[in-house]
Amino acid sequence: MISRGVVNHRHVGALPPGKGKDKVSNANAGFVRFDARFSGKSAHVGLGNVLAALRLWALSAAVAGLVAFGCGSTPANLEISAPSSAIAGLPFTVTVTAMVGGSRDRIFNSPIHFTSSDSAAVLPADYVFTAADAGSHTFTNGVTLMTAGGQSITATDTIASSITATVNVPVSAATTATQFKVSAPSTATAVLKMQH
Repeated sequence: MISRGVVNHRHVGALPPGKGKDKVSNANAGFVRFDARFSGKSAHVGLGNVLAALRLWALSAAVAGLVAFGCGSTPANLEISAPSSAIAGLPFTVTVTAMVGGSRDRIFNSPIHFTSSDSAAVLPADYVFTAADAGSHTFTNGVTLMTAGGQSITATDTIASSITATVNVPVSAATTATQFKVSAPSTATAVLKMQH
């Protein structure tokens, strides 16, 4: 019976070929080594259990709020795609994508929170990324900025606040009609019907 499980994560640098005791360290000099201890007994994690160990480490780190997710020393970040401009009061679409090492982070599953420099803005509710998102989610007509001028929208990971992104969107004032113009042809023919 397993009474205790601890996963230690440490970067050990380059492992000389043949010095490791499993296929992972032999095949991949310079990656990450995991040790798992259960009930006080040490067992080196093989290739089949590396992902499980990584998930356990990531979960424990997330709960502790101690890490910004990434691989090695490459930090994760968010990117926001938005229109180059907007009109006050009209909704528009934004897309938030999780990135790590310059590539889309397809396993990102953290909740994000939106804020804006426009205190009157209508923003999406907090959203938790799912496996189906694969690291990118589009909020269709999810943002409405109400105040003209230079405004910004920020998305922040609520677990690791260092994972954040901001996009600037210039907002034009909404235009309203002040007069109506009626046009008609220059000549017209009237047709009268007479009844006998």
